Amino acid sequence: MENTTSISRVMTRKPATVSPKDHLETVQDIFEKFGFHHVPVVEDEKLVGIVSYTDYLRVIQEVYGSRDEEMRNQHLLQTILVKQVMTAHPVCLSPSDTVEDALRIFKTNHFHAIPVIENDGRLMGILSTHDLIKVLERLLAPEIDFASE
Repeated sequence: MENTTSISRVMTRKPATVSPKDHLETVQDIFEKFGFHHVPVVEDEKLVGIVSYTDYLRVIQEVYGSRDEEMRNQHLLQTILVKQVMTAHPVCLSPSDTVEDALRIFKTNHFHAIPVIENDGRLMGILSTHDLIKVLERLLAPEIDFASE
């Protein structure tokens, strides 16, 4: 595998998504259930934004056992809509873009995940720094079986 490998070979396909009209609580559930740090926002099968774990943390307060803060956070998560916190029109990749293209974008913008879309805006997947680390592992340690991950 080389830096000219297409993104479609290394991206995460069919990532969990949310609608702009979902509440932030849905995003929290995805973060907790799957351990993701980025959730694409899709409307009518088209990518309209992305919510990062950092976006989520900007809304909730750190809770240190305070019942009042826990209740406040729960209220926020049940009332704030995804469209209020998402990054609209995020930088995207095409399935035919290369790993080299992705590396340049990650490095220049300090991103940790980039949605992958078709020309018509349909979400095809998401490429994360974790996906790129797996590519690097395959290059540096080809004798290890990473398929079991």
